[in-house]
Amino acid sequence: MPTERSDRKMLIKFLFGVATVAFTSFCGYLLARKYRQKREFFTQFKEFNDRFISEVSYYRRPIGEFIANYVYRGEFNRLLEEYFTGISEGKTLGLILESAEYSFLKQEEKRVVEDYFLMLGKGDSSSQKGYCLAAKDGIVKLQTEAELTCKRYADLYVKLGFLCGLLILILIL
Repeated sequence: MPTERSDRKMLIKFLFGVATVAFTSFCGYLLARKYRQKREFFTQFKEFNDRFISEVSYYRRPIGEFIANYVYRGEFNRLLEEYFTGISEGKTLGLILESAEYSFLKQEEKRVVEDYFLMLGKGDSSSQKGYCLAAKDGIVKLQTEAELTCKRYADLYVKLGFLCGLLILILIL
């Protein structure tokens, strides 16, 4: 016959197990953060490129005014702010390559972004449009890869964290 003391022990074990499952699931969520950041970054980058193509084709406002007209999120917004600050100070090199803030990007992806921003605002509108149209395919490819990778690994890490927590819960009980 179960005693009150053993019921209390079982309840404590169960609550500790549930807390462990929640913690390990959260750890899985945090591990998947870089994939979500990369997906968001390249989605914003593609959106920026599409807007810039139409800007160069029709409106032709100064780059600072163009950047100020649209709102971007996350790391891409930070990159645009750094870029605009760099333009104001007369430097645009090393925006992303040397920065530790963009560790979720591979070196080749950083190089693509860096090259894109080095060419931004240079030359006449037709050469700008040509460059952005040529870069569009690469940006779309990077965005698609980031979405597929995020879809594949982000949920996997959360599920693995949950399963690890369940395993610990079973071992505790």
